[in-house]
Amino acid sequence: MTSISARSARLPLLLVASLAVLAGCGGGSDPAPVATSPDPVQPSPPPPAAQEPVLAATATDLVPATINNTPGWSTWVAPANRAPVSGVGCLGTVNYHQHSLISIYKEGTRLGLPDNVGRSGCTYELHTHDVIGMVHMEADVPKKYTLAQFFALWNQPLGVNGTAGLAGPVRFYLIENERLTRYTGDPAQLELVPHREIVIVSGAAPAVLPKYRWPAGL
Repeated sequence: MTSISARSARLPLLLVASLAVLAGCGGGSDPAPVATSPDPVQPSPPPPAAQEPVLAATATDLVPATINNTPGWSTWVAPANRAPVSGVGCLGTVNYHQHSLISIYKEGTRLGLPDNVGRSGCTYELHTHDVIGMVHMEADVPKKYTLAQFFALWNQPLGVNGTAGLAGPVRFYLIENERLTRYTGDPAQLELVPHREIVIVSGAAPAVLPKYRWPAGL
């Protein structure tokens, strides 16, 4: 029979062994959590900048280059009773006759305007003859006309978020005096200046915009 003194002598050894086993198993409690930093949120890359076109170095004759453009819209429908639209009425005496140009591009392709916008029932002070996009400005006295007036007569929306049924964002450019500039103001305020070309771009722009040579006498 083991003596009390012998058993007492073995107790420290058993205690040490038990503590060692507990330590190997992780002890009697969960280890303290280790704080970790969350992965930093990476910002989304900015969308690629829209390609800005440049103006061609050499001139191209306007009519041959545009007369075969594919029409992008249906035939214009005249207002009832030849009513004035946005201050644009039917022609009377013509003492003022000038021309401006509207070029509309969808994904890099120039679209033809409808034939005879403003020439049904009567001839309005603003009108087209064919698909080339030339807007005739005719009146009894010199007048100032805006892009908004032509689009109102055409009965099409005009704006940076969508123009003439084409999706936005829509960009606007001016070509005059052999110079191309981006226009970032309100397109409704753009004036139809003689020999000014207003370029309207939906989607990708052409890398190079033509520099048109107007027909003699216009």
